[in-house]
Amino acid sequence: MYKIKKLYVSFLQFKKAFINYPYRKFNFAEILLIWISERLTRSQFLILSGILVGLTAGLGGVVLKVIVHHIQVFINTEVPFEERMYIYAIFPVVGITLTALVVKYFFKGDEDKELSFVLKDISQNQSKIKPSKMYSQIIQSGITVGFGGSVGLESPIAITGSAIGSNYAQRYRLGFKERTLLLASGAAAGIAAAFNAPIAGIMFAFEILLTGLVFTDFIPLVIAAICGSLLSTVILDEDILFNFEAREVFNHLNIFYYIILGLLTGLYARYFLIVGQKVHEFFDRFGKRVILKAIVGGSLLSLLCVAFPPLFGEGYLNIKILHQGNAVNLIHESFFKYFGDSQLIILIFLALATLLKAFATSITLGSGGNGGNFAPSLVAGGFLGYAFGFALEMIGFQDVPVTNLMLVGMAGVMSGALYAPLTAIFLIAETSSGYDLFIPLMTVSVIAYVVNRFFSPINPAYNKLAAEGKIFTTRQDQNILSQISLKDCINPASLVLHTNESMDEVMQKFRNSDQNSMAVINDNNQFLGILNREHLRPYLLGKKPADEITVSHLAIKPSFIINQTDSVMEVTKMFDEADVWQLPLLDENKKFCGFISRSKILTNYRTLLKDYSE
Repeated sequence: MYKIKKLYVSFLQFKKAFINYPYRKFNFAEILLIWISERLTRSQFLILSGILVGLTAGLGGVVLKVIVHHIQVFINTEVPFEERMYIYAIFPVVGITLTALVVKYFFKGDEDKELSFVLKDISQNQSKIKPSKMYSQIIQSGITVGFGGSVGLESPIAITGSAIGSNYAQRYRLGFKERTLLLASGAAAGIAAAFNAPIAGIMFAFEILLTGLVFTDFIPLVIAAICGSLLSTVILDEDILFNFEAREVFNHLNIFYYIILGLLTGLYARYFLIVGQKVHEFFDRFGKRVILKAIVGGSLLSLLCVAFPPLFGEGYLNIKILHQGNAVNLIHESFFKYFGDSQLIILIFLALATLLKAFATSITLGSGGNGGNFAPSLVAGGFLGYAFGFALEMIGFQDVPVTNLMLVGMAGVMSGALYAPLTAIFLIAETSSGYDLFIPLMTVSVIAYVVNRFFSPINPAYNKLAAEGKIFTTRQDQNILSQISLKDCINPASLVLHTNESMDEVMQKFRNSDQNSMAVINDNNQFLGILNREHLRPYLLGKKPADEITVSHLAIKPSFIINQTDSVMEVTKMFDEADVWQLPLLDENKKFCGFISRSKILTNYRTLLKDYSE
């Protein structure tokens, strides 16, 4: 009792000091947490933080899934077919337009979405994500998917979790490594909550968000994923969860089917990514005409949804219908019912729906909708796997494991489209309790992944950012260099020579300085060239008369000129080719900003390397 009283008094004193001498305003819960943190070790506080971030991120994901699920179920089960066609025709265009309006007027045109901007913030912004991302993604994706956008909620949930983890860490002034760890913890919790799959959430964090980063203290991430999964178990009903209990026992004699399916899913994933790129390029032509772009994209999506209702929304309900062996029901709920429900019609319908899913998803995202590729890749993979098994049965093959092919097909397309084979393997294994399917899951996922790595070693969605050094890759040296700012590499002792200076003044500057190079500029401060001590040596030693020459005549063009838009990685290549220790930095008006020092880059590199290795 005495110890409890002592702790309470200690807390009251701490709170009083905080209120009297704050550097910013804190609420009671924050003061309590800071007081607790001072009595815990770093590892203990990170574990506590993992719990809090995991619960918060998981709750956000669960709430979003519940709301959108009930909207989708109502439309697909309660509304008659004829009236549903009107919904398919109107809702998508309304949803994407509403999302575009919300982004434009409520979020100041901030169109950052998908996981690429999170990866960029990790690399370029010290893992600091805008506070608005803690709720903007939920609002925008809720509108988009709720109104039938053909995308998933998982990426927005992961982004929301990342923002929660990042801002929590910023609030309590945690360092880069802790901030990145909690950012990944929030994302892992979101994915774990969305699928009730904690291992998949952890794999997602490691495969996608923590690429190129080394962490030894990953327990908070595991705990966050557990918290997210527990919330999912407690709150979500079975019909909301992405669950597939019934399946067939794996037969090693069917391994040939899985090898072929691995190739098919790999090629489809590549097709999915290429379609996404081309559609995004098309909508980029609209520029800032965001409302027109939304109306055009929404109208195209509405047409697709009317023709192929399975393209409406996330599509998980359709996968469950296929899992139950009721593919004919998809035909009866579309205009294809007028062509009959023969096996050939079912196969054609599934094939077309699979191919058009890539367009529906890309149109939704490219025209202004908010969502991700998680659900589309799973749904398309399920369609493809089922269609493959269905086709084998039509040809005459016996005992084809159609259900298993559907499940591993989902893993295959997801593995290839997201470049995340481990996430795909564990996601399907956890959601189907199909750990006995590990062999076909690994076979299909790895083949699909290798096929896509053959075309591009990095996910095409991140290629541009990776080439610019704006996201982390598996190259550690490149990751560290991307953290260095050019302005931190300017030689503070950089000196300039004006064209109107006499040679006596120039030589005096060199005698009084230890710099071997100086920039030559005109009256408008524009860069003309550099003057090296070596070139001036004959005049300094009196071997040549200085009054016969001017600064402008002696100035030489440097091997390379650095622009402010150049990355440090590009600058290091310039230094390697030129074999010099200083190069001039110019602004957009060709004005001299200083010399970039090779030694300063190396010093900053060593400092960051030390921080990363601790």
